[in-house]
Amino acid sequence: MTAAAAALPDRYRPDFAGFAADRREPDAIARLRRKAFTRFETLGLPTRQQEDWRLTDLSGLQQWNLQPPTIVPVDAGALPTLDLPAHRLAFVNGRYAPGLSQLREMPDQALIASIGQALLTHPELIVPYLDRLPGLEQHPFAALNTAFWEDGALVYLPPGTVVETPIHLIFHATGSDMAVYPRLLLALDEGAQATVIVEYQGAGRYLNAPVTEARLGDDAVLHYHKIQQESPAAFHFGGIRLQQGRNSEAYVHLLSFGGLVARTDLEALLDGEGANCTLNGLTLARDQQFSDVHVRVDHAQPHGSSQQVFKSVLDGKARTVFDGMIHVRPHAQKTDARQVSRNLLLSRQAQANSNPRLEILADDVKCGHGSTTGFLNPDAEFYLRARGISASRARAMLVHAFANDSLNQIRLTPLRERLAHLLAAGLALDFMETE
Repeated sequence: MTAAAAALPDRYRPDFAGFAADRREPDAIARLRRKAFTRFETLGLPTRQQEDWRLTDLSGLQQWNLQPPTIVPVDAGALPTLDLPAHRLAFVNGRYAPGLSQLREMPDQALIASIGQALLTHPELIVPYLDRLPGLEQHPFAALNTAFWEDGALVYLPPGTVVETPIHLIFHATGSDMAVYPRLLLALDEGAQATVIVEYQGAGRYLNAPVTEARLGDDAVLHYHKIQQESPAAFHFGGIRLQQGRNSEAYVHLLSFGGLVARTDLEALLDGEGANCTLNGLTLARDQQFSDVHVRVDHAQPHGSSQQVFKSVLDGKARTVFDGMIHVRPHAQKTDARQVSRNLLLSRQAQANSNPRLEILADDVKCGHGSTTGFLNPDAEFYLRARGISASRARAMLVHAFANDSLNQIRLTPLRERLAHLLAAGLALDFMETE
């Protein structure tokens, strides 16, 4: 560990002392914060000597003098929209922005609100569940989030509640050398269903370290979309914890387009018989960008299934990492799990690192994994050129064909089309005209 890295936890102590002293919240939350900060002091910031972080260069972040975020005005036009009716909660620099939010009529007893407000009105929906799910215990940025979060979003759906209208959560950051720690708590009781779109974006140079906890009861269904489109100078270190009950279904889409360094750690615990988890990832990285995805799917009960397909498109000197683990416990018989990592390189200087893994302790399972990395197929490009298609158009068509499977997994048509345009703009390709 460098001297700068070793000194960073010390630099956080006065910030945490002042932050904790100003909070007015239940004692249980205050204890969680102190425990998390102690954990961060023990862990310290990660270094490249640690296996999980050996390919991640944090030297740029270590030079920053991170400051607490300030309140800044943000124009509504700077925030993304879905072009369809939605429950909308917006947060600016980690704080709820009611003027940029809009909540529609909700089913009885369902609640969509900022965590800060809900702590005053419904603490029973937060205190027993916050920071209770397993996973991310060794993630220092998750510990920082639990210590320093100011606000975030709560989605609670009682048994049998089906919310047809998408829930759109926007976390916008703007500033220089600051850190924001958004929190998201999703609780879907038995038979509840929801579609959630979470977008992270911003302007400036900052650290964004969000944490999402999603708890699905028996037979619950969640469609969850994380869209990371941070500032080109930003660092993004996100953590997602997911716990599923019997016969529940989770469809998780992880889309990464921005940030100088962006990483997502996802821990999924299939804790009920017959639970199904589908993970769909797509990364666009270019220039000097670095993107990292670490996934662990833990099959704890029989008859569970999981499918993982993670794709990346790399240009310039971009680098990506995919580290995936499927863990099957001894009594989780009849598990069916698949894991695939596919990487398309558009530059000879781009680099993709894939490490799919299986850890199977049961003997009656169907599990598999694989990884591919390569350039555009020259034969396919020649085939298109021979039919009068220009070189740039042929390249666009082939990249679109590679990425389109991931985008097609998204049910919301306006969102899917917006992401297709975003990917096209990022690579200077015109996907839409190739269809």
